[in-house]
Amino acid sequence: MNFSKLTLACLLAGAGWAGLANAAGCDGNLLKDPGFEQGGTGWSLASAQVVAGGHGGQRSLFYQNHNPANYHNMLQSLAVKPGQQLAFGAWVRGENLRGKGENQGAGVFVESYDDSGRFLAGSYPQGLLGTSGWQPVTGDFRVPPRAVNVVLGVYLRQGTTGSAWFDDVYACLQPVAPELYQMRSSNGAASSLIEVVDPQQVQVDSTLVDDKNTAVKRDSRRYAISGQQKVEFPLPADLAAGEYRLQQQVTDVASQRSQRSEMPISVGRPQPKVALDAQGYVLKQGKRFFPLGIYMYGEMATDEHLARIRDAGFNTLLNYNYGTGRDPYNYFRKTQQYGLQVIFSLKDMYAGTRFAPETKMSYPQLTASYVEKFKHQPNLLAWYINDELGPEYVPQIEQKHLQVKQLDPDHLTFQVLDKTGTLNAYFNSSDVLASDPYPVGRDADLTRTLEYSRITSQVARQAKGAWLVMQIMDHAAYAPDRKPRQPTEAEIRNQAWLGLIGGARGILFYSYTDLFYKRQRGGFSQQEFDAIWRGVAGVAQQIVSFEPYLLSGESRLLQGNNTAIPARLFIQGERGLVLIANPYYRQMSARFDLPAGWQAEGQRQIEAELPSMGSRAVWVQRETEKKG
Repeated sequence: MNFSKLTLACLLAGAGWAGLANAAGCDGNLLKDPGFEQGGTGWSLASAQVVAGGHGGQRSLFYQNHNPANYHNMLQSLAVKPGQQLAFGAWVRGENLRGKGENQGAGVFVESYDDSGRFLAGSYPQGLLGTSGWQPVTGDFRVPPRAVNVVLGVYLRQGTTGSAWFDDVYACLQPVAPELYQMRSSNGAASSLIEVVDPQQVQVDSTLVDDKNTAVKRDSRRYAISGQQKVEFPLPADLAAGEYRLQQQVTDVASQRSQRSEMPISVGRPQPKVALDAQGYVLKQGKRFFPLGIYMYGEMATDEHLARIRDAGFNTLLNYNYGTGRDPYNYFRKTQQYGLQVIFSLKDMYAGTRFAPETKMSYPQLTASYVEKFKHQPNLLAWYINDELGPEYVPQIEQKHLQVKQLDPDHLTFQVLDKTGTLNAYFNSSDVLASDPYPVGRDADLTRTLEYSRITSQVARQAKGAWLVMQIMDHAAYAPDRKPRQPTEAEIRNQAWLGLIGGARGILFYSYTDLFYKRQRGGFSQQEFDAIWRGVAGVAQQIVSFEPYLLSGESRLLQGNNTAIPARLFIQGERGLVLIANPYYRQMSARFDLPAGWQAEGQRQIEAELPSMGSRAVWVQRETEKKG
């Protein structure tokens, strides 16, 4: 997705004339004292100082840092609401600014947080390094749903040393383009959902193109939209069998802000080997399938590891690293031997990313070579096309999704995000969306898992798959100085239950490989690993036993007398399964009224006394009519 029209402020900023879009020329600048002429009124200045000399006035903000371990932000809160669009920036001057690694320098940012103080999303334009005169640093930001606190800050990125001056900072509201969510194609028409923040007159331009990019049908319509509206594009009745794309652009008529996207459409082809149904469940050979998977590096695909994973109940394996090591064909053979589906990784095939492989081909060419080689593998489930890349990569991710679907319409594309505040932006760029909260050892409770699962399910809108990537690893595997904190079996089960309660249609455990991290550092204990794995396997096997209920397509949330304790009833015919989870590190209790006609051991209520991290699975059944 991309915006085809930019505001005048953004255009001027991009051309190096951001001064015209700053405090002096930005209508409705949301900041107090943006030029520091009043001594920094409204700012939290940390150890920065207002000094004489500036870009557009008599003063500026000065900050100096000699220790790369020090990190301070100079902040101001913004009065904005979810859905609004911001253009922001500052003029920055630097002296001896140095930093190691990526994303260093002096700059400006915007961040957002929910009502619990949890980070949602942020925008961090590239800052200045070295010594220079006044330079503009500019960015844009869409306030995410659930944001209650949004701040703008100027800073030296963590690890940066040197001196910086900041002046003429601005944050301005901009017209918001309509949101376009391309849903699905069925029954001779392609449907899309358009959402707006405020009532808008919206123009929808649609073009259907074939595999040679030749236009087959065009359509242009206008709608007066308040909130959201579903629109349909009828496919030509005489359309030949083949692969097509529906290119659509939605434009706010008043501001000319627009958004565009493309959706792959297959016509006259057999049902894909792997697809999604109308509720977002995976269909494999036409039957519902619950992906219960685990991450593992491809080099570990030995009999020992694969047998262990299979015996634990897992049905899917995601080879996390690029390719699969020395012999991808053998990887597929071995995993098929153990009855495991494969999610094959293409996630690093983006230029300039940290793990991008060396290649003489372009990354689209490299992607195509792998898809063509392995698309006929019988145990291929999906292509992994993104692992936590930021919103700036969305256009590239969408292009990879379209490329893969054109080459292989028989399998799904899959991506994982670690921030749910911007999840909507990724909707059009894969078949399956997943989020990875990893709260154990980081948060005071596990509620992030429920929240991420709920949000992912909501964003998927039943047109996409909504999966959860849950934590079985110790964060110390990635931070040697961190105190080890391996999730317990209770915490693993709690995360799984929370994900299912939140609406996950698939669960992946992260990660098998990390359970062995102590082998590289010393201190690995086979006995300790065996105990951990028993817990992991126990949870996985319980999920397997639930699958008929998880795949039925009929469930409902239960409202109890304690809203902190979530529960969901999964229904299969005359029987049901209620999952309840206490995501807190303290004992909790809750009482749930079952829907009319249901009972648990003769009772119409469930009394749940749950210890710290406690989880329950309660079997219920429909009441039988009393005769006579």
